[in-house]
Amino acid sequence: MVRASYAEGRCSRCGRTIMRPRPANIAVCDCYRYCPQNHDGSGAYSTEMQPYVPDLTPSTYGPIETVGKAYGDLKHPMKILYVCPVCQYHSAQQPVEVALQ
Repeated sequence: MVRASYAEGRCSRCGRTIMRPRPANIAVCDCYRYCPQNHDGSGAYSTEMQPYVPDLTPSTYGPIETVGKAYGDLKHPMKILYVCPVCQYHSAQQPVEVALQ
């Protein structure tokens, strides 16, 4: 009988442990799609963010005006991928590759 062993690693951004069946060497953590703030008491990275859709053409991009409580990666709006619907956190975080051992 052949038993499959598992490789595991820890995400450097959110700290989550990821396990995959071997022979996987790398896994992708999806924490980039979740807000790093604790909104509902469930802990950080529990509120799913929405895809960011800018209302400007790329040639007119500049830093986002902070009207209200918007914060995050506002200096480079072309790189923003997601925005939190609760706290208006703008995230340019890319998927995080986790080395498995």
